[in-house]
Amino acid sequence: MPYFEWFATTVTGLEDLAAKEVEEIAGIPVYPDVGKIFFKGTVEHAALINYSSTMINRVYLLLAREKVETLEDLCSIARRLDYTWIIDPCQTFAVKAERHDKRLPFTSIDAAGSIGRAIIENFRTSTNIKLKVDLDNPEVEFFCLLRNSEILLGLDTTGESLHRRYYRVYTHRAGLQPTIASAMIKISGWRRNESLLDPMCGSGTIPIEAAIKLKNIPPGLMRKEIRLEKLKFVDINMLKELKKKTKECINLEAVTDIVGSDISPKSIEGAKRNIEAAGVADTVELMIRDCLHIDRWLTWEPTHIVTNPPYGVRMNVRDIVEFYRRFVESIGKASPNSKLTIIVSKPKIFTSILKEKNYRITSSRETMYGRLRATIISSEK
Repeated sequence: MPYFEWFATTVTGLEDLAAKEVEEIAGIPVYPDVGKIFFKGTVEHAALINYSSTMINRVYLLLAREKVETLEDLCSIARRLDYTWIIDPCQTFAVKAERHDKRLPFTSIDAAGSIGRAIIENFRTSTNIKLKVDLDNPEVEFFCLLRNSEILLGLDTTGESLHRRYYRVYTHRAGLQPTIASAMIKISGWRRNESLLDPMCGSGTIPIEAAIKLKNIPPGLMRKEIRLEKLKFVDINMLKELKKKTKECINLEAVTDIVGSDISPKSIEGAKRNIEAAGVADTVELMIRDCLHIDRWLTWEPTHIVTNPPYGVRMNVRDIVEFYRRFVESIGKASPNSKLTIIVSKPKIFTSILKEKNYRITSSRETMYGRLRATIISSEK
C-alpha cells in the first residue's frame, strides 16, 4: 500500500498531545506544527486516525505545500496537480480556504474561488468533462490553508469535524469541546484503573471522554460516515476490515468510578442523554450537587478532579475570583489528595488561589478554546 503525505488539524496549544496520540494509534512518526500535525502513511493509517483519534479535528491528504505571494501563484500550483485519480467525473466538489496571513493580497474567498476554477480547468483538459460544484454538500472537498506565505492544499478525508462527537444529543451553552476535554484528561495523568470526578460537568463531556478512553471506544467509528469512504481511490473492502478490527478492540465491560455533578438539574438531564447516546451509562454516575460545597456531599476521594469551571461570561457568575476561591477551598477540605486539572481564562488569578490554598502547580499550558485563549492547569496539594 503506497505512502502519502498527510496533515491533520487540532486545537492550537495541544499539537504535541495530538501528535503523540496519533503515533500511538497508527504507529508512525508524527511531526507537530501550529494547529496541525504532519505524518507520512497509508490510506489505512489515515482511516484509523479518523476512526480512533480523540484530539484531531480533520485529516487531509497533502497535495501541495509551497510558498505563495499572489493569487496567480495559488492558481499555478492548483493547475499543476492531477485530479483524475481523486475525483470521479460524476462526483461534486468544493474548495474551502482559510487565510491566516493578512499580508497576502487576497481573501479566503478569492483563494477558494481561484483554486476551484483551476481544478475545473485542469480536469476538463484531462478528461473533456466539466466537474460540478456543490458548496453545501460536496462529495469531494479540498482545503486550502494559508499561513506565513505558505499554502497547504489538502484533500479532506474526514467531513464533519471529529470534535462533533456522535453522542452530542444535548448541547450546553458553555459546553467544552470534546477534543479539549480529552486533552485535559491526558494532561491530568488519569489512568484507566483510577477514579475521576467532574464537579461542574455541564453536558457531561469530560466524564464521557474518560469513559470512552476506559472502554477504548473509537469516537470517529461511531459516526455514520467519514468522507474518506466516498473517495474513488480508497479500497472499501480494506475499510470494512479495518472497521471490524477496530471494533474488536472495544471493551464495553470495563468500568471504574467516573462521576459528574452539576448544580443545574437541566444540565444533568442533558448529560444523561449524552451518556446514554455514548453507550457509557453503566460507567458514568451523575448527581445534582453544588461544587462550592463539595466538602458537604463528597463521601469518597477521587484520584483526579478534572473540570471546566465557568469563566464568568456566559454563566452569570458575578464574582469569579470569589467563586474560584470557594471552589478550591471546598475541594481542599473534601478531597486533599485528588489531583486537580482545570481550564480557565484567568490563569494568574486561579494560580494565585491554588498557591494560597497550598496547591503545587504541576503543569500549565495555553490553548485556544474557540476564539478564547485559555489555560489548562494541573495541580496537587
